Amino acid sequence: MALIEVFLGAIIKVVFDKLASVDLKKFARSEGLDTQLKRWIQVLSLIQAVLDDAEDKQNMRIAVKHWLDDHQDLAYDMDDVIDEFSTEACRRKLMEAQGSTSKVRKVKIPSCCTSFSVKDYKFNRKMTPKVDEITRRLESLKEQIKILHLVETVAKRPNKTRDRLPSTSLVESYVYGRENDKEELLKLLLSNESSDDQVVVIPIVGMGGVGKTTLAQMVYNDDRVNEFFDSKAWACVSDDFDIFGVTKTILRAITSGGCDYEDLNMVQVKLSEALTRKRFLIVLDDVWNEKYEDWDILRRPFLVGSSGSKIIVTTRHHRVASVMSSTAGYSLKELTDDESLCLLARHALGRTNFDRYPNLEGIGRSIVRKCKNLPLAVKTLGGLLRARSTPDEWTDILNSEIWEIKEDQSDILPALRLSYYHLPAHLKPCFAYCSIFPKDYEFDKYELVLLWMAEGFLEESKASDLMEDIGDNYFKELLMRSFFQQSSSNSSRFVMHDLINDLARYVAGDFCSRLTDDLEENIKCTILDKVRYASFTSSWYEASQKFKTLQKAKHLRSFLPLPIFAEDGSDEFYIAKKVIAELLPELRYSRVLSFGGYAISELPDSISELIHLRYLNLSGTRLKLLPESMSNLCNLQTLRLGNCRELINLPVGIRKLINLRHLENSNTSQLHEMPSGIDQLTSLQTLSKVVVSKHGAFRLKDLGNLSLLAGSLAILELQNVTNVQEARDANLKDKRDLDKIVLAWNSEYDDSLSKVLQQDLLEALRPHTNLTSLEIEFYKGDKFSSWVGDYSFTKLVKVSLRGCTHCKCLPSLGQLPALKDLSIQSMLEVKAVGTELCGKDCSWEFSFPSLESLTFDDMPEWEEWTCLSSAGENECHFPLLRKLCISRCPKLKSIPVLHLPSLSELKLDECSVGIAKCFYNLTSLNKLEFWQIIGLASLEDVFMQFPSGLEDIALRSCHQLKNLWGSSTTRVLPMLKYLTIESCSALQSLPTLSGLNRLRISFCSALSCLPMDKLLLPQLRHLEIFDCHKLNLTPEIVIEDTSTSIEGLQIFGCPCLNLRTMLGSVYSFASLRSLDIRDCDYHLDQLPTPNLERLYLCRCKNVSYLPSGLGRLRSLQLSFCSSPLLFPQGDFPPSLEGLYIEGGENLQLKPLSEWGLNRLTSLERFRIRGGYPELESFSGSGDDGFALLPPTLRSVDIGDLPNLKSLSTLLRGLTALKGLRIFGCPKLGSLPKESLRNQLKLLRIDTCPLLEKRCLMDRDYWRVIEDIPCVGIGSDLQRVYTCLCIYFSF
Repeated sequence: MALIEVFLGAIIKVVFDKLASVDLKKFARSEGLDTQLKRWIQVLSLIQAVLDDAEDKQNMRIAVKHWLDDHQDLAYDMDDVIDEFSTEACRRKLMEAQGSTSKVRKVKIPSCCTSFSVKDYKFNRKMTPKVDEITRRLESLKEQIKILHLVETVAKRPNKTRDRLPSTSLVESYVYGRENDKEELLKLLLSNESSDDQVVVIPIVGMGGVGKTTLAQMVYNDDRVNEFFDSKAWACVSDDFDIFGVTKTILRAITSGGCDYEDLNMVQVKLSEALTRKRFLIVLDDVWNEKYEDWDILRRPFLVGSSGSKIIVTTRHHRVASVMSSTAGYSLKELTDDESLCLLARHALGRTNFDRYPNLEGIGRSIVRKCKNLPLAVKTLGGLLRARSTPDEWTDILNSEIWEIKEDQSDILPALRLSYYHLPAHLKPCFAYCSIFPKDYEFDKYELVLLWMAEGFLEESKASDLMEDIGDNYFKELLMRSFFQQSSSNSSRFVMHDLINDLARYVAGDFCSRLTDDLEENIKCTILDKVRYASFTSSWYEASQKFKTLQKAKHLRSFLPLPIFAEDGSDEFYIAKKVIAELLPELRYSRVLSFGGYAISELPDSISELIHLRYLNLSGTRLKLLPESMSNLCNLQTLRLGNCRELINLPVGIRKLINLRHLENSNTSQLHEMPSGIDQLTSLQTLSKVVVSKHGAFRLKDLGNLSLLAGSLAILELQNVTNVQEARDANLKDKRDLDKIVLAWNSEYDDSLSKVLQQDLLEALRPHTNLTSLEIEFYKGDKFSSWVGDYSFTKLVKVSLRGCTHCKCLPSLGQLPALKDLSIQSMLEVKAVGTELCGKDCSWEFSFPSLESLTFDDMPEWEEWTCLSSAGENECHFPLLRKLCISRCPKLKSIPVLHLPSLSELKLDECSVGIAKCFYNLTSLNKLEFWQIIGLASLEDVFMQFPSGLEDIALRSCHQLKNLWGSSTTRVLPMLKYLTIESCSALQSLPTLSGLNRLRISFCSALSCLPMDKLLLPQLRHLEIFDCHKLNLTPEIVIEDTSTSIEGLQIFGCPCLNLRTMLGSVYSFASLRSLDIRDCDYHLDQLPTPNLERLYLCRCKNVSYLPSGLGRLRSLQLSFCSSPLLFPQGDFPPSLEGLYIEGGENLQLKPLSEWGLNRLTSLERFRIRGGYPELESFSGSGDDGFALLPPTLRSVDIGDLPNLKSLSTLLRGLTALKGLRIFGCPKLGSLPKESLRNQLKLLRIDTCPLLEKRCLMDRDYWRVIEDIPCVGIGSDLQRVYTCLCIYFSF
C-alpha cells in the first residue's frame, strides 16, 4: 500500500495554501524572499505531478521509495519553515498595531535596516540558512525525477485493490449467530404494509466483514421468501456502479434467459416488462455509490412491480442507505463471543465446539476477542489454523498482528482496506491520525475535531463555514462509513472497532506512534525519527525514561497523553518537574500539546518557544499562574484550562492570541478576574466563563464583539455592572449558538445596588431563544424579568434559580414546552407558590408537559403550594415527572394533590410528616429518601397505598421513627434491595426483610435486636452496622445452620453485639470476602473465614493470634489493637498482598526479623506505624538469612518510630519499590541512595526534619529525587494527597 499518500497529500495541500496567503506574500516581499518562495511553488508543482507514478513504483524500486520518504520529510520541514514566516509576520503585525501607543524607546540600528528591530534582524539570520537548505533539497528532488524515470500521470489513477470475486446468492456452508437477524429481516421482507415508496428498499448496513452478504443470502434462499415473491434476482454491484451491467444481470435472472442488448434503454424496457405486476425481490450487494441520480436511473424499471416488492441493499455506508431508502437501515452487529467461538471451531477444527480440543478453547476465546467477533476475521484466522492443532501454533496466530498475515492467506486487511481506498482524500489523514488512539479508547467528537484542526487536516471552505463545522462533517462522514462506532457505554463518545484500529495503524505507518511503559518496546516498535504524531497512556506516576525515548523524535507535531481529559477532573497524574523543563525544547514543532490531568504547578517560560502550537491542553492541572510568555503563541487555536481549580490568572497579553477560537476555563473557582483585551479575540467560539471586573479589566460589554460564541457561557460577578447599557452591548440575544448560560451575582456582596438596576440588568441580558439551559444565581432584584419563562424559549430544557433572596414570586415557567429539569433553591422570601408559576393563560393541567425532575430546596418561609385546576380542585398533574425533591422547607404546611404516574424517586428533607402524607398512587416509585421528617413514626402512617415497587429506602435523622411498618409486622416489599437507616434514635427493632441486597444501620441508639433469620440472610450481600450501642441478636434466633450470601460485613462500635454468636459456624459465612471490625472486646481467633480476602481490625483486643483459615487473605490491617502476647503468633497467609500494622500503646510487636515477611512472595504493600518506641535500626535479617522484606514490595510506609536512625537494612533488595512514605521519624537522617534510584515514583517525607533538609533543591539528595514524579517534603505534602490515597489506602 502507498502509505505516502496518507499524510503527504494533506501536508502539501497545507503548504500550497500557506504559500498562497496574501499576508505571507507581503511578508516575503518585504524580506526579499518572494523569488525563492515562487520557486518553491514551481518545483513542488513539478514533483506533485509525478507523485502518482512514484507511488505505483515504490514497492518495486527502493530508490523511488527513498525519494518519496525524502519528499515526505521535506514537506513537513517546508511547512515548519513557512509556519515560522507566517508567525513572524503575525508578530510584526501585532507590533505595528501597538507601535503607535508604545512608550518603549526604540533601539538604534543601522540606517540600511531602519524597518527592522534587533529581533527582526536575528530572525532573518536564523531563517536564511533554513530557506537555502529547503531550496537545495527541493532542487535535488526535482533532479532525481529524470534519474528515476518518473512521469506525470494525466488520467485518474484507479483504486489498486486486490480483485475480489463477486458475491453469489448461494449461502455459506456454515453460518452461526444470525438466526435472530434473519427473522427480523424476514419480517420486513414479508410485510405487506403500505409505503409511500413505490418499491420498498431495505438496507443492511455494517462494517466490512460483519456478514451483510451472508445475511442477505440467508433470507434470499429462505422457503418463505420463495413462496412470497413471484421473481427474484441477485446482483453484486461492488465499487463500480455499472448501471448497464447491473440491469443486465437482473434481467437475466428474472427472465432466466440471455440478454444481448447493448443499449441501456432496451435493457431497462425489457426489465420493466418482465417485472410488471409482479411481486419481486432484488438484492443489490456491496453498494458504494452515493449519487442519487445514478440510483434514480437504476431503479426506474423497479417501479412497475406490484405491492410488496422489495429491494435489499448491502452497504458499509449509512449515506448510501439514506440515498437509496427513506427508511432506517438494518444495522448488523458483530457476533457474540460464543457464536464466534463456534464459527472458529468449525473453520479451524471442522467441528461445532472444542470438546475434543479442550487445550485450545482458552486460546480460541482469546482469538475471537482479538477479532472483536467480526465473522470475516474469525473465519480467516480459522482457515489459517486449520492445519495447526498445537497450543503453540495457535498462540503464534493469537500474538500476530493482522497486517503481518500474508494477503494471499487473509481477506481481512484487503476487505477493510477497501473501505479506506474509498475514502475521499481529505478524510484519509483524519482517519490515519486516529491510529494514536489505543484499542477500545473512547474519544469525543468535539475533541477530535479540534485536534484535526490543529494539525491542518481540515480544508478551509471558500464559503463562510467554520473550520469546526467542516470537521464535524468529516467526523459524521467517517461515522457513516463505519470507521467509527458509538460507544455502548457512553452515548457521547465513540470508538473504533479493533480491526479498524489495526487498519489505521497500518495506513499511518511510522508517522504515528503509541508509546507504552515498556521502554524496549517503544524503541523496537517504531522508527522514532519519522514519528510526527505520538500518544501514550497516562500513568499515575510517569517514569522519566519514557519521555527520554522521545528525544529521538525531533519533529513531533502531536504530543498527547491519553485520556485527553477527565470531565469531572477526578483522574490526576504525576510527572517530575524536571521532565517538563527538559521536554518542552524537544517539542518545538508541536501543533498539539497536552499536559491535561497532570499535577503540575508551574509551566516554564519556554512554552513561548513552541510557536507552531495550535492546541494546548492544561485542564485539570494545579497551575496557579500562566506564564506571560504564553501570549506570544499567536497561532494558538485551543486553550483548555477546565478544572484548573487553583488558577488565579490569565496572561495580561491574551489579546495577542488573535487566532484563539476556544478558551475553555470552566471549573476555575479561583479565577476571580480576567484581563482586558478578550474582546479583540473575535474568532472565539468557546468561552466557558467570564468574570466581570469593576476596575477596567474584563467588562460585560466586551462580549458584544464576540459574535461567534457558542456552547456554554457563565457570566460571574454581575454586581460589578453599574450601567445597564453594558448588558445591552453584550448582545446576548443575537448569540444564537449559545445554548447554556449562567448569570451569577456574588453571593456575599452587600445590597447597596439599586434593585431596579438589578431588574433592568437582567432584562438586558435576555439570551437568544435557542437556549437549552439557564441558571440564575444570587440575583437580588425584587422580581424576575418577563423573558424568564417566556414561551418563546421552546428549546429550554433546564432552569435553575438559586439564591435569588429578594424575589417573592417565582417566574412563569410552566409554559416552557421542553422543560425537563427545574431546580429552585434558597428563595428566602417566597411564602406561597401558586398559579403564577404556570404562566399567563395557562392552567396547571397544561403546565410543565415535559418536566422530569423538580427540586425545591432551602425555602425557609415557604408555607403553601396551591394548584387550582379548572374544576377548582387543588391538584396538579406531572405526567412525566420522575424525580421530586422537597428539602429544607420547614414551614411548608400544604401541597396540592399531586398526580405522579411516572415518579421513580422521592426525597423529602426537613419537612413535616403532613407533607409526606400528601402523596398517593406512587405506582412507579422505586427510590425513597426521608431526612428529618418531623413526626414520622412509621412509613405505614405516610402511605395509604404502600409503593410495592420500592427498591431503595433511606431514612435519616427521623427521630420519632419507632418501626418501619407500624402495626404490620409482615409487610413484604418484594423489590426492596437497599435499606439505609441512620440516626433514627427512637427505632427499637427491625421487621423481617426478605430479598435485601444491602443493609446499612448507623447511630440508632435504641435499636436492640437484629433479625438475623433465614428470611434475611440468604439474599443479603452487604451488611454494615455502625455505633448501635444496644444492638444484639434476636435471642430466639439460632443461626448456626443458616447459610448466607454476605460478601461484605462491617461492624463498628456495637459493644453488645456478640460477634461469635452472630458469625456462627464456618458454613454460615462461606461467601464472606471482606470483614471490617472495630471496637470489639471478643476473642477473634476462631472466625469462620474460609474465603476471606480482606480483614480490618481496629481497636480490638486479644489479637495475638490471627483467625485460622485465612488461606485466601489478600489484605490485612491491624490498627491500634492490643495483645496480651507478642504479635504475631503464627505465620501470615502466603497469599497476602497488603499488610498494614499500626501499633497502639498496648500492642507488643516481635522483632521484624521474626515475622517471616520475606517468604510472602505476593506482598506488594507494607505499612509499619509505631510499635517499636526504642528501635534505632531494623538490624538483622529474615529468619532465612536474607532480606527482611520480599523483593515484590511496591510501596512501603514507615512512621511514628521516634528513635529510628537507619533504614538501610529494611529497604535492602526492594528492586520493585515505587512508593516510599516516611513520617514521624525525627532522628532519621539518611536514606539508602540505591533505594531512591530504583525508579521510585512517589516519595513522601513528613515530620522528619533531618531528612527534609537533605531533600531540599540545593542539598545532596535533590539530584537523586528530582526524577521522581510525585515528591512531597514537609509543607509540600498537599500536592501528594491523591497519590498517597492510591498507594497507601487500605
